[in-house]
Amino acid sequence: MSANASIEEAFWTYPKVIECLEQRAEDKKHFQKVFEEIHGEFNEGLIDRSIKFIDKTFLKLYDGINLETPYGFDLDELSKDNHVILVPNHQSHADYVAITYIFYKTFRKPIYVAGGINLNIFLLGSYFRKTGAFFIRRSFGQDQIYKIAFESYIYSLLKNNNIVEFFFEGGRSRTGKLLSPRFGLFHMLLESHAFLEEKKPLLFIPVSIAHEYVPEEKAHARELGGEKKVKEKPTQILKIFKLFNKKLGTIHIRFGKGIPIQGYDDLRTETQELAFQCFRAVGNGMPITPTSLLSLILLDAPSGVITWDDIERKAFEIIGYAKRFSLPLTPSLAESDQTAKYSVNKALNILVKNKKIDVLQSDILGDIYYSIKKEERIHLLYFKNMILHHFIVPGLMSSAWYHLKNGNFKTVNHFRKYLLEKRNTLKFEFYLPSSAEMFNSAMEIASYATGKNIETIEDCLNLNEQEMDQIACKVSYFSTAFSYINECYYIAAVTLQHLTKKSFNQETFLDTFKDIFNIELNHGRIVQYAESYLIPMIKNTLKFFEHVQCLEVSEDCQYTVLDPEKIKKYQEEFAEDININVVMNLKLERIFK
Repeated sequence: MSANASIEEAFWTYPKVIECLEQRAEDKKHFQKVFEEIHGEFNEGLIDRSIKFIDKTFLKLYDGINLETPYGFDLDELSKDNHVILVPNHQSHADYVAITYIFYKTFRKPIYVAGGINLNIFLLGSYFRKTGAFFIRRSFGQDQIYKIAFESYIYSLLKNNNIVEFFFEGGRSRTGKLLSPRFGLFHMLLESHAFLEEKKPLLFIPVSIAHEYVPEEKAHARELGGEKKVKEKPTQILKIFKLFNKKLGTIHIRFGKGIPIQGYDDLRTETQELAFQCFRAVGNGMPITPTSLLSLILLDAPSGVITWDDIERKAFEIIGYAKRFSLPLTPSLAESDQTAKYSVNKALNILVKNKKIDVLQSDILGDIYYSIKKEERIHLLYFKNMILHHFIVPGLMSSAWYHLKNGNFKTVNHFRKYLLEKRNTLKFEFYLPSSAEMFNSAMEIASYATGKNIETIEDCLNLNEQEMDQIACKVSYFSTAFSYINECYYIAAVTLQHLTKKSFNQETFLDTFKDIFNIELNHGRIVQYAESYLIPMIKNTLKFFEHVQCLEVSEDCQYTVLDPEKIKKYQEEFAEDININVVMNLKLERIFK
């Protein structure tokens, strides 16, 4: 019996399907129709031909696909003892192809990949299905047969010891940041697994995927600016050929340590805990790539213009920080200073070739400067956002250290409260470290910078001026990394000041925000970054101000300002942080000139 036939046979043995058909035998046609809508048909010959085609065509555009696995990773042994589930993040439609390609080429094992039903379109849908994709609706609605049928399909894949893959975010990230996990497939995997007679545990392997170039960058930028998502069409396959005038760099795929699950006491609780455990593992494993490192450096230059010497200095400082705190680096950045320098320079040249960066030369001094084109900033922000969560603590410390150095904190509690408040402002932008983790990391950074063993906040208050400067220098490399977020929240506070007299909806808020943002960016003193205008982030500001009880929202989605004075206070604090971080960055520049 073929593998595809075995899956279909197992589908009808799922206890919930049997129970439904015992009660209503006529539902079998409905189940059959749903199965045909969902199922994938792994065709080994098509995969082999696809690999040869990709090797001869698209891989000539890329520098390759870099696969990293944990030490001692043995897929055959893991598959014998576990039901293996791959759980990657999702950046591009190219993820489907890249993971299937490198996985099959490396391990010669098929994987069954959950894809949105929106991809089941003419030509592409048939191809994806025959390379292992199975399709899931965005919403099940009230169709209980569909829900049970999908559980049954998952059950049949596990029963046949197939490797399953699904993108835990549920859709592509438009910003580069990881999206909060969707619980549906986690829930179904746990529930269907419970009906298997063979009680091998589920083993969820987090997969961190990072592109040096995202083919959908223009579509992402349009959506971040407020345009609606364009529905997938068959003609989109023709757009692939436009990539042949681009250099696409490397796709990095990094497997994390597996998370085993044997059973559960409470399905709802276990589902949520597992989903966030995978989410954190993928985030922790997200590699710092040459392009993301370069984007972080280029976007954070306040003037927007930077020399190669400054890029190189900052790159080595950030790489040193990453190595000290065991942050994942791609091999080209981790191996040696020489390979790191070469890979960053190569990434810079690719950005120049892809017309993201202008190269400027001084006729008088002969120096060469690099500057991001204004319209391309949002594209590079995607890559910066991929790694920004790794630097939350030094980013928070930058303004805190300015106040500490200037004697603005008189007590330990004052210092602690300030850090906690700054952490809270990022609540809706990132999955944050716990308070204890944040303070422990802050002490480790202080120890790293000074060479002293600093264990408590009290130790920080007793540092001398030279030691203060050493710490300030280290965290200054990340001082403006979060400024575009602070600018967005600053504009949001200003916007709410203009909307205090009557209730308003989200559309009115967005329109007012846009008007104020344009004025501030062109004529104001605070806003410098064009990427501060991102629709998802602007919407998050409403959640933040509601969370801190400055706003309330009615059942018909009308907002009312509750505390204008508190909003004004936040406005001033965001403006202060922006100015402090610019001052610290400029001070760092002067030190090295």
